[in-house]
Amino acid sequence: MENLGSILAKLDTFKANRGSDLPQDLEVDSTVICEVCNDKGWLAPKLPAGHPDFGTIKSCICRQNVKQEEMTNRLLAYSNLGSLSRYTFETLDVAEKSTNPDIFRDAFINCSDYSERPSGWMLINGPHGSGKTHLSAAIANRCISTGKPAFFIYVPDLMDHLRASYTNNLDFEYDDLFDQVKNAPILILDGISGGSITSWASEKLNQILNHRSNGRLPTVLTTSEDINALDPFIKSRINDSNLCSIVATDSRASIYEENSGVGAIPKELSKMDFETYNPKGRRGNSNLEPILESAKKYSQDPDGWLTLYSDNSGVGKTHLAIAIANYRKSVGDDVFFAFVPELMDELRSGFSPDNTINSSLMFERVKESELLILDDLGNEQDTDWSQKTIYHLLVYRHNHRLPTVITTRTDFSSIADRSAQASRIQDANIGQILNVKAPDYRMGRTRGR
Repeated sequence: MENLGSILAKLDTFKANRGSDLPQDLEVDSTVICEVCNDKGWLAPKLPAGHPDFGTIKSCICRQNVKQEEMTNRLLAYSNLGSLSRYTFETLDVAEKSTNPDIFRDAFINCSDYSERPSGWMLINGPHGSGKTHLSAAIANRCISTGKPAFFIYVPDLMDHLRASYTNNLDFEYDDLFDQVKNAPILILDGISGGSITSWASEKLNQILNHRSNGRLPTVLTTSEDINALDPFIKSRINDSNLCSIVATDSRASIYEENSGVGAIPKELSKMDFETYNPKGRRGNSNLEPILESAKKYSQDPDGWLTLYSDNSGVGKTHLAIAIANYRKSVGDDVFFAFVPELMDELRSGFSPDNTINSSLMFERVKESELLILDDLGNEQDTDWSQKTIYHLLVYRHNHRLPTVITTRTDFSSIADRSAQASRIQDANIGQILNVKAPDYRMGRTRGR
């Protein structure tokens, strides 16, 4: 792997006083120096924050005299794309690149629009093989085709190059290399990770991104991980809607389920929807139409909490909750389904030294999900740990008014005056409780659960 400093040192776009290191096949008049751009070829207009063109870059007038083919070659050399130069929007098959073509098509459009006018940050989020690298490389190639310098690099490679130049003082000094990456007109970092990364690498990456966020320099990031698993510093920048836009190549729920399986709707329940729910009950003597309509209405616009209560099991509470979840997933929402007793077991087991599950990350994922389904709340083990964990979860989602569906056989109204969890579930300002009164569906042959 050629040292990154060696690559950049060969380019006049990297440093004007290294013009003699340019590839020999480029016809460049090294004696001509543009006093406007110092032979860099582009300018960053000095504009006040908030101006529509703040943070953008423009080609210098001197480049009008450079042949287009030569300019493209220079930019491609600067870009570090290599074989990825073939990754364009034109060569991307939207239909084949994702399990959810509608979501990927939106990502395609957003990335294409960004490439035309790169400004601020963009995060491309999706599971492995979902087209993130193709989209980010396509952005770089589109920028290059319109004369905008873009630098692309895989994050682990960047760390390797910086570490090598720092420790071994290779072809190019560390400080110059670091500054060039920090100040690239358009920077694309492929493969941001919250996994195993040294404190040194984390510090260097955060320094780069802090500089770029302060200057609002065009930056594209890709990650296959849940955003909540990223470094808190990076996460805070990504979640700043004034700085960064987020596009997904697949549903975030699918990303998380691919990594752990936790949060997914069990396969044996995945067919449950509103069409298969029978509001007449086991013997046709129930009238659950109002309950069904309330659940449908909530699924259209989840706002606050919806609690499905019955002191009996098998009356269809879980069926309705999953029907809501399946509808929201169909429109691209992040849905986390949790059978509460199993969720507590998973979180507790995550503290075991030989367990691969990170309990803290999982709990963050549960807390932050767009729609959370808590199935059979109140039937978990009544330990201090589990009650404190549930308390923190409910308080967070209550304070932030995050859509939450709860099924339970516990009459929280009877303990609302002495239970912090119950008082929040009973809060009419944030949600409603539906009392599902019906015989056990499982005792008969009628569809429903």
